[in-house]
Amino acid sequence: MWETVFLAIGLAMDASCVSMTNAMTEKNMRPIKAVLITLLFGIFQMLMPLIGYLIGSAFSKQLLALIPLIALILLSILGLKSIIEVIVNKKKGKEIQEKKIGIGEIFIQAVATSIDALSIGVLFIADNITSALLSFGIIGIITWALSLIAFFIGKKFGKIMKNAAPIIGGIVLILVGLKIFIPSVI
Repeated sequence: MWETVFLAIGLAMDASCVSMTNAMTEKNMRPIKAVLITLLFGIFQMLMPLIGYLIGSAFSKQLLALIPLIALILLSILGLKSIIEVIVNKKKGKEIQEKKIGIGEIFIQAVATSIDALSIGVLFIADNITSALLSFGIIGIITWALSLIAFFIGKKFGKIMKNAAPIIGGIVLILVGLKIFIPSVI
């Protein structure tokens, strides 16, 4: 059981970083939106290992090779988009406006930060389905809780950093993608 808790904490770090970035980027986000975003992160973090469990070891090698690359691409696109928006607005002489994070971007973030958990499901194949579902539930709950805490921390930093927050947020998204990708090629 403790192994699952520590695994969940490790898996939740990517979602927590992105949640913190969201709070820094959309400074006036309503708390209900933060709860829903972080809940979506937790749900995806729970569903991905379940999908990995159900697919089983038959496709695990092919999936393991692609998962880090997909996460890197998705998070890099989001990060570069945020950075480019700031640069374009500065060149046009526009003041940086608060960015509203849309449902499409939230969905991509949830997939990208939980896609590495897909391979984790394969680790539970030896377990019975009830035990595996309990573990996946723990992973989802811990991800939700840590992401929510990270959101409120990010909200404080976003107010302090003001205009730099979207650039820092973009860089963080790219770094999270690299963190997922680099160990797969080393």
